[in-house]
Amino acid sequence: MHNRAARLVLLVLFLAALSTSAYLFWRAESQASAAAQQASAFDAAARSAERALVEVRASQRGYVAAGQGGDFWTGRVSHSVDALRTSIAALRTEAIDATAKTTLDRVVAALDDFMRVDKRAVEYVRRDQRLLASDVIFADAQEFTDAALASLEQARTAELAARADTIDVTRRRGVFAITSGAAAAILIVLLLLPQPNPPRVAAAPAPTPAERSTPLRLNPPRRVEQTTVVADDKAWSPPHQTPVQAEMAPVQPVDPVSPPAEAPVETAAAAGAATDFTGVASLCVDLARVVDTRALPSLLDRAATLLDASGIILWIADPDGNELNPIFAQGYPQQLVNRLGTIPRNAENATAAAFRTSLLQTVMADKISAGAIAAPIVTPAGCVGVMAAEVLHDSERQNMKLAAATIVAAQLATLVGPPAARNHAKTAG
Repeated sequence: MHNRAARLVLLVLFLAALSTSAYLFWRAESQASAAAQQASAFDAAARSAERALVEVRASQRGYVAAGQGGDFWTGRVSHSVDALRTSIAALRTEAIDATAKTTLDRVVAALDDFMRVDKRAVEYVRRDQRLLASDVIFADAQEFTDAALASLEQARTAELAARADTIDVTRRRGVFAITSGAAAAILIVLLLLPQPNPPRVAAAPAPTPAERSTPLRLNPPRRVEQTTVVADDKAWSPPHQTPVQAEMAPVQPVDPVSPPAEAPVETAAAAGAATDFTGVASLCVDLARVVDTRALPSLLDRAATLLDASGIILWIADPDGNELNPIFAQGYPQQLVNRLGTIPRNAENATAAAFRTSLLQTVMADKISAGAIAAPIVTPAGCVGVMAAEVLHDSERQNMKLAAATIVAAQLATLVGPPAARNHAKTAG
C-alpha cells in the first residue's frame, strides 16, 4: 500500500487494536485474580465455620462430663451458636451459587433444631438427670450437628466449583481478546507492507483461426528473465505448435500499455474492452442452479464468451489427487478432445502448477500461440481441479478477465464433490 493517508489510518488502527486487546486481557486477568482471592476467602470462612460447629458439639458434651460446671458450658454453647449463625449468614451473602445458598439455609435449620435439643439437655442437667441429658446430647444433638456439617461441606464444594467456572470463563475471554488483537495487528501489518509495482507487459497479436481450434495443454516454463518465463518446450499439446512465452503470476493490477506497431488496430481495441461482470454474475447464478451435468456445456460456452476464450477445459483430480482428468471440454473438435490424456500432479505446466499451488496461473500469448488462463477450482477440502481457458486478445494480461476467471472457477467449485464421490468419466462439451 502506497497511499500515505491510508497507511497512517492503518497505523492508528494497529495501535488501537494492540492497546484494546492488552487492556481487555489485563482486565480479564485482574477479574480472574480477584475472583480467585474471593474463592479462597470463602473456602477459609467455610472451613472456619465447620471447626466452630465441631467445637459447639464438644462444648455441649461438657454438660455431662465429670467435674465440669454446667453453667460455663451452656453459656459457651449459646455464644458459639450465635457466632456460627453470623458466619453462615455472611457466607450466604457472599455465595454466588444458588445450590450453595440453599444448602446454607439447611445449615441454619439444623442449628435451630440443635438449639431446641440443647434446651432439653440443659434442663436435664439442671435437674441432675445426667443420663437423660447424655441420651439427648449423644443422640439427637449429634444427629443435627452431623447434618449441619454435611450441608456446610456441600455448600462449600458447590460454591468453589461455581467460582472456578467463573474464573475459567473470565480467563478465556482474556485469551480471546489478546488472540483477536494479535490477529488484527498481523492483518494490519500485512496491509502496511509495501507492494512492488507490477511490470509493464506488451500486447501480442491474436492467434490465427487455425491455432484457436487446438485444445489447451499448458507446458512447463524453462528459463526465467525477471518476471517473464520463456518456455523452451512446446506450450500446447499438438506437435505443430511453436514455443510460447509464459508468465505464472497471480491477479495483479496491470498498467495500460500501447499495442506494438505490428498489432492490428482492432486487436488493441479488443484488448481494452471491459469485462461484462453483469454477465459473470448471471452465469454464477445459473451455475448455482445446476442439477444435471448436461447443462454445463451451454454454461461453459457462456463462460468462454465472457472470458473471450476460444475454448475451456475442466480438469478434475482423481480421488487420490495424483493426476487431472479432462471432464468437460467446450469449444474444441471432438477428435482432439478424445486425444487428451491425463496431467500428472507433478507435471511442469501451468495447469498442474495451478492445481498444486491453488493459485491462478497464466501463459502469455506470442505471435504464434494464444494466451491461456489456468484458474484453480478450490473447495474447503483443498484444490480439486483446474479450469483452463485458451483466451484471445491478450485477455491473460487483463486484470478484469483474470478476476472473472477466478470468480467462475470459484462457482464451479460448488459443483465438484469430495474426491471419493467423483467419477473419472471424460465428458466433452
